Order: sequence, then structure tokens, then C-alpha cells
Amino acid sequence: MEQNIEKVNSDLIDNGQKVLACLESAYNHPEKYQVLSSSHGLMNRLNNPQYLPQEGCEMGVIIEEAIATIFSGYCNVSHPQYYGYISPKPLPISLIGDLLASGLNQTPGAWRAGPAATVIEAETLQWISQFIGYENSIGKVPNGIFTSGGSMANASALKLARDKILGRDLQDRGLAVSKFQPTVYMSAEGHFSIWKALDFLGLGRNCLRRIAVDENGRINLNALQEQIKQDIQVGAKPICLVGTGGTSATGSVDNLDALGSVARDYDMWFHVDAAAGGVFANLPETREYFQGINLADSVTIDPCKWLFVPFGIGCLLTKDGSELVKSFQASSHYWEELSEPDLFQMGLPGTRQWRSLGLWMAFKHLGSNGYRQLLRNTRGTVFHLAEKVQSCEQLELLQQPTLPVCCFRIGNYPKHLSIDEINRLVQRAITETGKYYITLLDWRGSSYFRVSINNFRTNTQHIDSLIDAILHQIKLLNKK
Repeated sequence: MEQNIEKVNSDLIDNGQKVLACLESAYNHPEKYQVLSSSHGLMNRLNNPQYLPQEGCEMGVIIEEAIATIFSGYCNVSHPQYYGYISPKPLPISLIGDLLASGLNQTPGAWRAGPAATVIEAETLQWISQFIGYENSIGKVPNGIFTSGGSMANASALKLARDKILGRDLQDRGLAVSKFQPTVYMSAEGHFSIWKALDFLGLGRNCLRRIAVDENGRINLNALQEQIKQDIQVGAKPICLVGTGGTSATGSVDNLDALGSVARDYDMWFHVDAAAGGVFANLPETREYFQGINLADSVTIDPCKWLFVPFGIGCLLTKDGSELVKSFQASSHYWEELSEPDLFQMGLPGTRQWRSLGLWMAFKHLGSNGYRQLLRNTRGTVFHLAEKVQSCEQLELLQQPTLPVCCFRIGNYPKHLSIDEINRLVQRAITETGKYYITLLDWRGSSYFRVSINNFRTNTQHIDSLIDAILHQIKLLNKK
């Protein structure tokens, strides 16, 4: 028995080093791999899954197979030419933190299941609040909760809105007996997680009013006011106004100051979905765009975006953490109540993975100034891209960037193809080279390239290379 245990320990060290070597190669030498790759066999395997193994095999063999499989269908977010959806190159310190937290299998769900994990989680929540300039009261419980991502953070915020505005008796009686016709308001550019959450909570997707946006992608305040008045006239009850602190499409930020006033005027919960852009809220260069975020009753932040930590961590901040306890508190006969800070009482999950250690270590490693410098670098890179686009007669900028997202297109093409068709062909062509990855945005019926600066290693030289690749593809198409 002891020999078997020693063998397991030896395998852990030896094979752990194989995994670390793989990570080091992918992290420090990302250009060795295509930006986006997928073998034809993977789709076939998805439709025809392997049978459950009946006999076990050596750990080293399994790790080699796992690595080979991953790189046969790999989205290389560490590549400086990955410009897709906001998927970051994680900071090395955050990877180590996640490894340590998972390896020791601590959970911040309950004090007795992880006292240190609970303390570090509470500290990290407070640090995020301080970093974005979101003021809150410090009480016996943290000012928020970490979630599996921005979608669950938004869902938790909408539950707070429902409970607070419609009355907490609905938590027991349910909406079936409610006399209210609740309505929720958000810009047409707001995130789809909001209407998914409304369905999940039983409020229904039809209660969402998606308000038109202006030419810059920000909510139209006049249209919002008109919609609220119309709803009240037919007996509806406005319960929540969602401001967007960085749209996924273009990075636009709603006028949060004005939205906070509207929410107050109509006695609504004011939630700011700043999953993408909220980390820029207190940066001197971008603070003006986020004026009014302090008026929010709750704010969603996704650290797994521009705080550069791995996927699987979202965050909901509130003015008063006790509201979360009121909405989510639950127990059972097997649970001994000891009046300890049990964070499972503040959200839907019970036992959950400890994902805040990597972020806590990143804050310790960089400090707020170091993080701000990374954010400045990404914005500097995106402004270089906007300038390159504006200086090229063949390209057309959609709007000046606010966050590190830039949308543009090929604005003129002399041959018979339509502008939309040529943009789609060029996007596909440069992606298929394996050297670049950009996405397409449908903006009011027209196709645009969407470039998001997700990687703190991406610099102006990479941008120059991207523009050259686009112009080269245009030349190739002109010759056909």
C-alpha cells in the first residue's frame, strides 16, 4: 500500500512537470501554434464519442494524449495576433494561484471548509471595488460574491432586483401569485445573459425592454423614458434598469450618470453590467465614461477579461452585501449553524471552486499601478489601430474606440463584389492562414471587422502586421 502511495506521489511530480513544460511552451512561445486550429477528426469525435475505458493506464500516457488532443483543436489566446472575443492571455501568477487553490481543494463556500479561502475571497472583492472606484459599506459579510462568470453575476443581480423591488415574500410565494407585471430595461446592445437570466428566474424574456442605441452604441435616453412611461400606463411595474459598462460588440459605455437618475426617479434597481469594461472605470484616461457607476445598486465585473486571469471567475459587487444574504440564505438539518461567515449564503452555489486566489496573487504581484499600466498599454495599442485604419484610404473606421475594441471595414472595393462580401472573404482568408484571428460584427446590416486587444503582449508591430495582412488579401482578391 505504501509503495502505491509513493508511486502516486512520484507520478504527480514527474507528470506535473510535463504539464508545466507544456504550459511554458504555449505561454512563452505562442507563435509556435496557429491562432485557431481544429482538426476534422474532432467534429467526428464529438458526434461519435469514445466508449468509457474499462481498464486504466499510466498517468504519463494520459497526459500525452490530453496534450495532443488539446493542440489538435486549440484556440491560442496567448498568441499576440488573437483578436477574437475578450479571451485573455492569463498572467502566470494567476495560473499558479489557480493550481494551488485547486490542488489543496479549498472552497470559500463555508468558513469551516476554507477559512483562509474565505478571507482571501473577501479581501479580493474589496480590492476590485477599490480598483474600479465603486464605493460600498464594509459590514459583517463581503460586499459581493464571486461567481462562475458574468452571466451568473447578472442573474444574481436580477434576483436582487426582483426581491428588493417586488417584495421578499415572492421568494416563498413565487411569481405565479404576483399581481405585478415586472419590466426590465437595457440597451439593444446589452448582453444576452440578461434575457437568459430573466427566463431562468421565471420573470420571462418578454419582460425585457431592449432600448434603441445611438450611432455610438449607447442607450437612447429619450427612447428609454418613453418606454417606461408607456409601460406604467398599461399597469406594468419597472423593477430594474441595466446600464452597460462596455458592450461586447464595440466597447461602448452607456451614460451611467443619467441612467442612475432615471432608475431613482422610477424606484428601480440600478444594475451596471460592466463585465467587460468595468476594470477601466477608475483609470484616469477612461473615468469620464463611467461617471455614475457609484449610483449602481450592483455591478458585474468579469476578472477573466481585462484583469487577465483564467476563465471561470465572475464577480457581483453590491453596495450592501447583506442584501445578497437576504436573497440567497438557506440551510438544512445537517448543517450546524455556528454564525460563521459562510459565503454560500450569498449566492446560488453551495460548494464552489476557489478561483479568487489567482486574482488575489495577481493584485499582490502587479499592484493597482501595474494593472493600470497593462490597461493603458491595451488602449494605446487599440488607438494605434484606429489611426492606421484612418490613414488608409481602403479602410473605414466605425467609431473611435472607448475600450480596447476597434471595429472597421474595407470601405471601397473596385470590383463586382459587395462591400459586405469582400469583408467576409478577407476575414475568412486571414483567419485560415492560422496567423491572425479577428471576428466579424454585423452593425446595422453591414459587416465590420471586430478587433479586441485581449493580450497584454500585443503591441503596435502586431497591429501593423495585421493591417498589412488585410491589405495583402485585398490585392489577392483584386487579381482574381
